Amino acid sequence: MSRIRGIVAKVKKEIVDSGKKKNEPDTTREKDDVEKEEVMELLHKLPKLAEKFEVHRKIGEGTFSSVFLGSLRQESGLPDSKKRWYAIKHLVPTTHPTRVAHELRCLREIGGKNHVIGVDLCLRNFDSVVFIMPYIPHRKFTEYVGEMDTDELRQYMRALMTALRHVHSFGVIHRDVKPSNFLYNRDKRLYALVDFGLAQHTSSDAQPPPAHQSLKRPREHGSPLPCAKRVALDLTMRTRKQNQPPVLPPAHYNPAAARAPCACSGVAGVCDECAAWAPRRANRAGTQGFRPPEVLFKYTDQTTAVDMWAAGVVLASVLTGRYPFFRASDDLDALREIAVLLGSQAMHRTAAALGCRLLTSISGPGLCLRKLAARLCDARAPAPLPRRAPLPDDVCCDCRLPRAMCICRDPSTMDNETFPNRSYAGFPDSAFALAYRLLEPEPQARITAAEALKHPFLASR
Repeated sequence: MSRIRGIVAKVKKEIVDSGKKKNEPDTTREKDDVEKEEVMELLHKLPKLAEKFEVHRKIGEGTFSSVFLGSLRQESGLPDSKKRWYAIKHLVPTTHPTRVAHELRCLREIGGKNHVIGVDLCLRNFDSVVFIMPYIPHRKFTEYVGEMDTDELRQYMRALMTALRHVHSFGVIHRDVKPSNFLYNRDKRLYALVDFGLAQHTSSDAQPPPAHQSLKRPREHGSPLPCAKRVALDLTMRTRKQNQPPVLPPAHYNPAAARAPCACSGVAGVCDECAAWAPRRANRAGTQGFRPPEVLFKYTDQTTAVDMWAAGVVLASVLTGRYPFFRASDDLDALREIAVLLGSQAMHRTAAALGCRLLTSISGPGLCLRKLAARLCDARAPAPLPRRAPLPDDVCCDCRLPRAMCICRDPSTMDNETFPNRSYAGFPDSAFALAYRLLEPEPQARITAAEALKHPFLASR
């Protein structure tokens, strides 16, 4: 009977697989039909856009917008090589008006030079808003991340630093620096920093404009307080803290004040006094994998160093030939990955500098980015031993590789020091030294865009 069931299941699987193959062209056709419907809907919402532009197809989509390829109707008779092409960015209808105005202001005041995209036209009809910008043909970062040589990488990073220096000179944090937002045309060596939807002014004391309009109803009188969920977790220390005097809040809520450590410090729980304090609120906008430690620690005084960390992640991706470089799905995993790369002591030092307290179950010296890049480029390199496997004497207890191939960093050496006659994975040592300056966990010590352009790797010709 079991054999018959197995044969029946196999036949059903073959039928399903054959059905999928038959439906593949239909799926492609359905996708094209959906894009055509989106184009028609866009032209219907913005009649002025339909009068001046021909919208050809959809070329990109994000959380807050969709991008279409367009050209002028008056140039419809010209060959494609002589047409002027535009990227038409359609913002989602729920985007907050303040956010739209802020992004438009950044494009008008900052864009148009120094490898920063500008805006040619903005159209609005009711809740539909589009930005019309020059279109730069480009390839995906994954297609050339492992193909760039030293000269191309130097020009790429120099253009990115030039764009960030220009943006930061206006007191603006881009907050979403990543390869998909730094367009690169390899044939013509054209660059453009795009998408200022999450940009923020450093000099403003007010909170940045919200990404979306709030559609929630106001909280009714008598409804639970915002901290109700925290209380419902029952992580308090009532049973242990009976008949004890009240304890001052932990120091990380106010770094300027020197207060005694709380009794719940280092314990898997939250005492009543700490539960009564409002949680730290900070801007956490950005893409996972490119957020620096100060964003993950919810540090309120964030600066343009946020963009420099993201640029360092881009540089590390090219040096190692791996993208994405960090693959964390949440903030805790992101902190763990950074600690694995830079070392637990560096993260403890950074947490203290940002007025936070970091608890870790394990510690490590971190990885050497130079050795890591060289090992990833060597296809014959052995894999590390599993965590629970017994370790021989000639195997490193941290990276679990033979000591001759250990990729752990040496605490006695300076990571950001340049050795002119050395190279790793086909790149000069100065490129790795710059990567360490950009991936400095403390934002106050991180290199700026103007300083990066004077670094030996970018200053040399």
